[in-house]
Amino acid sequence: MQAKKFYISLFIVLAVVLCGAERVVAAAPAAADSVTLSAARVADLIIDEAYKYLGTPYRYGARGPKAFDCSGFTSYVYRKFGYILSHSSKDQANDGRAVEGTYAQLQKGDILIFGARGNRRSVGHVGIFIEMSADGTDFTFIHAARGGVMVSHIQEEYYAVRFMGARRVLPDFDIELPEPEDNTLDFEATYGNVFLPIKDTLELSPDDSRIVLFADGTWAAVAEDGSLVDPGASRHGRIVLNPGGTWQELAERSSSVHIPSSAVPAAAAQAAQAAQQPAAAKPAVSSSADETPGEPEYHVIRSGDTLDKISKTYHTTIDRLCELNGITRTTILHIGRRLRVR
Repeated sequence: MQAKKFYISLFIVLAVVLCGAERVVAAAPAAADSVTLSAARVADLIIDEAYKYLGTPYRYGARGPKAFDCSGFTSYVYRKFGYILSHSSKDQANDGRAVEGTYAQLQKGDILIFGARGNRRSVGHVGIFIEMSADGTDFTFIHAARGGVMVSHIQEEYYAVRFMGARRVLPDFDIELPEPEDNTLDFEATYGNVFLPIKDTLELSPDDSRIVLFADGTWAAVAEDGSLVDPGASRHGRIVLNPGGTWQELAERSSSVHIPSSAVPAAAAQAAQAAQQPAAAKPAVSSSADETPGEPEYHVIRSGDTLDKISKTYHTTIDRLCELNGITRTTILHIGRRLRVR
């Protein structure tokens, strides 16, 4: 009888403990799915991280954190944010995708490629782009050089003559629209019987009556016969519509200094690598991956998305998605992140 009472008491104790434990688990808040950062914010964090190592000694082959060589420094900083770069500067010249155009197209965090000390036509050094000057002729970058981790200018003679191009590992930044000006309404414009605030109208040349706004913010005038007319060099720019219906012209960063193209060496290296593979082992690549890119197109990650699923939806390849976004096949796709698809 006593044994039976003991078992009953033990059962009650266990039941109370288990119920209490269940209540504790139920009360715990659910973990958030993810935290989404913009590419521009990630670039800021990368530069902030890089600055922490200013003055760290240079040593050939060192991967950090007590000493770095140039590619060891870029790899170490980027790895902190989940991006795996190639080990050598020569291989990093093929990471990501080429940045074409003028200095104005560079964005914070881009990998800069430089020629070697002994042969400026051979890749021998890399750094991380920080900021362009206001006049568009100079920019700063952080790198591990003979004097340690430092910030340098592209206008320094040694780097100016060795600059070979830039590679983008991060996604392209979203266009940041300036805050609309809070002007006092001035009802001077009319359209039919409707009075409009002057700031909601467009002042064109006397010969123009209508304009067309395109999805990317560019615009063209509409002639009397309905054809589109280039607005001319004096009116090139971007027009953006604010949520309230007002408009403003968005000034573009300008520069007349061109970035050396790094796309040709990268393509040549890929072609040489493909030529060394057996014919049966060469991967099949869809034609969309070889087309000249136009305006970027993005996909917002949703629950259940995978690189394979996204590549099939947009008729591209997983390798192409990885190249466009600076990611690998094992990168975690956070819900809400924008993924460039072409």
